[in-house]
Order: sequence, then structure tokens, then C-alpha cells
Amino acid sequence: FAQKGTHTTYAMLLGLLCCLSAAVALRAPVLPTKLGVSSARSQLSAVNMKKIPDKNVWCPIVSSGDAKPLSVTSGFQYGVEVAVVTDKSGSVYGLSNKLPPFGQPTTFATFDASKPDCIIEPVTGTAFNYKTGKVSGQWCPSPLGKIIFGLLTSPTDVQKVQVRKKGKSVEALINVNAKLQFESDYWRGVLDAQGKVDGGYY
Repeated sequence: FAQKGTHTTYAMLLGLLCCLSAAVALRAPVLPTKLGVSSARSQLSAVNMKKIPDKNVWCPIVSSGDAKPLSVTSGFQYGVEVAVVTDKSGSVYGLSNKLPPFGQPTTFATFDASKPDCIIEPVTGTAFNYKTGKVSGQWCPSPLGKIIFGLLTSPTDVQKVQVRKKGKSVEALINVNAKLQFESDYWRGVLDAQGKVDGGYY
């Protein structure tokens, strides 16, 4: 119980820091920059300016032994972090390991007998159905949630990930090209903002 209380306290403090950081970011000036353009151009050249297709592969994400009833554990593969929720019968469900609204680790979530098929985000008290990823009930019902978080955010579902038990592992269906796709889109956006994707800048 002491350990769970420590996790909850840590999660609440982290949530408050996230709120403060977001507020500062909204007030911060956006400065123009051309730094890293050469690097960006080489990145784009490496992927030949082509859209990288999805490539979904079943990957071991956690050990079956760690997926115990009424537990939430997580694993990381190909730049994707997946939380595995195990219900009381031993069935497994996959979610992103970042819960809305502030990206709290899903592994910090708790179970509540009064909310079947749900996990509870510890800072805002929001319940998420781990079978569907959807918000269940009121958004940000905790005391702090009602006063602060509910005003700053809007109801958001948690991303679902397909998982299965296979042998001694729980596997997740992961897009192994996700990191490359993100980097490609990022660098293209940097150059496009400066007119350098099609040479229009010049």
C-alpha cells in the first residue's frame, strides 16, 4: 500500500508539473530558426522523399509471467511503448503507455471494483475502459481534476494496441516503421516551413 501511495503522489506531482510546463509553453515566444537544415535535407534524401508504408509485426512486448491478473505492465519495441493490462481472468489488453490528458504512464493506473473493465488514471481520476480505450464516465472527476485539469483539457481516449499471448510472451502488433515515419514527416515539415522541399524558398 505504501508503494502504491508513493506512485500516486509521484503521479500527481508529475501531472501538476505538466500543467505548469504547458502554461509556460503557451506564453513562450516562437523564434524563427534555420538551424539543422543541412541535416534535415540529408534525412529527407535518405528516405528519398517517399512516404514510408506501415509495417505491422507481432513483437514480444512482456513476459507472460509478468502479465498477472489485475496488473498493468509495459514493454518497448521499435520506438513504441505498450502497456499490457491483465484482467482478473488472465485475459490481456494492449494500450499506449501514456494516459490522457498528461501522458501519465498507464502502469501507474489502478483498478476499481466499482468500474468493471476499467483502469483509473491516478492524477485526474479518469476511468478508461481497457477493452476499448474509451473514457468511461466523467472526465477528470478528481478534486484537482474538476478545478484545474477539466478546464485545461477535453475528453480523450487512450490509444488501443492489439496484443496476444504466445508461448512465454505477450506479443503486440506494432508498426515497426513508426519511428521512421515520424522522423520523415518531422524533417519534411521543417523544410516545408522554409520553402526547401520544392525549392520555393529560393
